Amino acid sequence: MHWSHLLINSSESWLFQISAFIAQASTSATSIPKPSPSPTADVELLKSQIQFLQDANTRLNNSFGSFVSAINLSFVVFGVLFGVVAGLSIYFFNQSLKDAKLLIREEVERRLKAVVDETVGQEVSNLKQLLDREKVVGEINIDYFIPSRIAILPDDYPEEYEFLAARGFKETHLLDASKRVKLSGDVVILDFVNYALVEDSEKLNKSEVENAQLLEERVAEALNRIVSKVSSKSILVVYIRPGKQRINAIDELSKSVKYYASANTPVSLMGVVVDSAYVAHGMK
Repeated sequence: MHWSHLLINSSESWLFQISAFIAQASTSATSIPKPSPSPTADVELLKSQIQFLQDANTRLNNSFGSFVSAINLSFVVFGVLFGVVAGLSIYFFNQSLKDAKLLIREEVERRLKAVVDETVGQEVSNLKQLLDREKVVGEINIDYFIPSRIAILPDDYPEEYEFLAARGFKETHLLDASKRVKLSGDVVILDFVNYALVEDSEKLNKSEVENAQLLEERVAEALNRIVSKVSSKSILVVYIRPGKQRINAIDELSKSVKYYASANTPVSLMGVVVDSAYVAHGMK
């Protein structure tokens, strides 16, 4: 700002001097004495006037040159100032841009970290619950009983038993009625699906009602024999497919067994046994 005022004042001063010289030249020209009749005097007067005009022109040229130099200097100064201002503006803009980028990056990283922490924390919590559940399964013993009086060989093991054996329980035993056994597992499964309580030959020449009554009687007899062999600390699971009828003998298990459940498909059997394992673990 000081340079700008100084240059403007200098320019006004030079313009004023030029105007003064022009005015002086005009005044001098108008105030030139009228020539005398003497030729010598006319020549001298003319010389003096020419010399005066030459001096005035020289001073005018010098002043104009100084003015042009000042204008050029002004442009140079303005150019330098503009360059400095432009450079500073670019520098501060770049710095501001860098700061903005840094702030944005920090904010994005903060938000991303919060999302990742929340997601990972939730996944870790879910994994911990899963591991806790699997830890419970790994502490439970399973007795899988088929009331067959003929010994069952490993090649004839039911597929449901194979599924449970691969589930990760602590121990899984398949037992049958060919030997005298004590059912002491944490969960005891009575398989009436892979054992025919009523043979197909027995169903011949009988009505649907008669076959249902025969199945009811056979289930009641088998339960009476087996329940006495089940430990009072075990959870009993009855695996049966009674069709449309309801087996009353299973409903009456509550009179002799504290904890029991039933299943009629392989999938429901897996779910019921695992749920029973948690109950058994709680009882421990």
